[in-house]
Amino acid sequence: MKGILQDRLNHLYDIYPVWERMTISQRLERTVSEYPDRTYIFTLQNSYTYRETEMWANHLAQGLFKLGIKRREHIASLLPNCPEFIFSKFAVSKVGCVNVPLNYKTRMEELEYLLKQSDSKYLITMDHFAGINYIDMLNEIDPDILSRGKSAKLPMLRHVIILSKENMQYENTIDFYNLIEQGKTASEKLKEAVRNIPQYSDEVSDILYTSGSTGRPKGAMLTHDALLRSAFATCLSRAYEDGRRIYFPLPLYHVFSYVEGVLAALFVGGTIIPQAVFNPQEALTLIEQSKANDMLIVPTVALALLNYPTLKEFDLSSLRSIMCASAPAPVWLWERLQKELVVNELCTAYGMTEVCAATMHTAPGDSNEVIATSIGRIMPGGCSGLPEYGWQNTQYKVVDPFTGEELPPGSEGEFACRGNIITTGYYQKPIETSEVIDKDGWLRTGDLGRIREDGYFELTGRSKELYIIGGENVAPKEIELILSRHPKINQAHVVGVPDVKMGEVGMAYITLNNRESASVEEIIEYCKDKLAKFKIPKYIKFISADEYPVTTTGKIQKFQLTQQAIEELNLQDVLEKMTSNKRK
Repeated sequence: MKGILQDRLNHLYDIYPVWERMTISQRLERTVSEYPDRTYIFTLQNSYTYRETEMWANHLAQGLFKLGIKRREHIASLLPNCPEFIFSKFAVSKVGCVNVPLNYKTRMEELEYLLKQSDSKYLITMDHFAGINYIDMLNEIDPDILSRGKSAKLPMLRHVIILSKENMQYENTIDFYNLIEQGKTASEKLKEAVRNIPQYSDEVSDILYTSGSTGRPKGAMLTHDALLRSAFATCLSRAYEDGRRIYFPLPLYHVFSYVEGVLAALFVGGTIIPQAVFNPQEALTLIEQSKANDMLIVPTVALALLNYPTLKEFDLSSLRSIMCASAPAPVWLWERLQKELVVNELCTAYGMTEVCAATMHTAPGDSNEVIATSIGRIMPGGCSGLPEYGWQNTQYKVVDPFTGEELPPGSEGEFACRGNIITTGYYQKPIETSEVIDKDGWLRTGDLGRIREDGYFELTGRSKELYIIGGENVAPKEIELILSRHPKINQAHVVGVPDVKMGEVGMAYITLNNRESASVEEIIEYCKDKLAKFKIPKYIKFISADEYPVTTTGKIQKFQLTQQAIEELNLQDVLEKMTSNKRK
């Protein structure tokens, strides 16, 4: 396999000897000139070639321009994984504006906050999807949005563009398809004006909101050039072949599928196969009919596919590569993927919104043990990288999570990163930006880990989740890993809570496997020969999986879990006493 991978890698180096800076819409135009009739978007309902995608994006851009949009304005979108989402991405780029993709599962209060905080002047949204009625939600925020076409609560919002699959019309809104039709029939003068809109690769392409697992979502500003460099690095790191066909159910408002799928495919004339809402039967049908050879998934999706009763009835022989990331996966899951799907190119990754998706990958061909116990090595950048970084896009170091001082090789600490794919900052949040990016450009990731001698990185926890017991730092991740190995435990999440004597102690929330039962004493006994005494949680509570506070992307909100624990244990007075002592 190594020879095949090297041949694919050499081909990429040959066709991209020098990095050309461009916007995402210019990158699409370049790919159209090379592979006009290749399928770019495949769904069970429709497929679109690169030429057709460009045409739809042009029509929409012309419609937006006719509507009066101006350069650098912000356009929010509430859309699932659908071709129209992708057309919108490139259309917004063509008119020199900024994409603000929002989680379509967002609820009323958060939607109001995001539209206001992002200064979005336009909103492209479905009228309803997956049981959520966005028309009702907008009316809840302020009835004037739709009844009068303007809102005191959202004064920046000028137009709401509705994508209705049933062709419903709504007062004081603009129909998505009518807007495209207006763009299609626009005058040659207007079309020329759109073509002449200045395009700058170092301008912000997207404001992508973080998940809010540690508080209110923050909008990371990502430039066109940074996003494309990251996408190209993915092609190199995973040795993308010409015409790679990539299935993903992961939402396009998230940086993972956007960069590793939508944008990376542009460099190899590949096909993207998005799924709007994950369903294992539909997913397997999509993979079979599209002849997908790659998947971008998370462990829960992997398990759902492997456990699907009629898995073996589908022809998945085209599949040969899988990236499974976003959460840790045990060795047995990688072994099942390899054996049952007959896939040899397995990969996990590490990244975050602020660094334009992944900055580390395990290599195709790495052992399942390596994939399960590490997050990979820094990805090669090729021509997109920096010579002073060894032609990588990023540099990493490990620092003390409290002082920020760099630690010796092999030490456990917080990962800090800098490079040419780092966010330019959080939109309208200079204080929060300065808290994570220093004057030398180092981004404090908040993730804890170490760099091994072989260059692979290990992730051990989150610095913001650290708590201190009697002067000793405790990483919840370490305890969670131990607990998760208990045969009865499905998942475990640990937080620090205030304690009069020790300062803080641990509380573990545990979800057991179906039809299992366990006692607090049993769990504590299990921990005794696996953890230092002070690390054993003082409090343990068994809860069901649906009782955890989570973000709309499914991440556990540890700060909410901590607050929940304090209230359940009646520790408010202890917390107040400790806080007042600190003030003194």
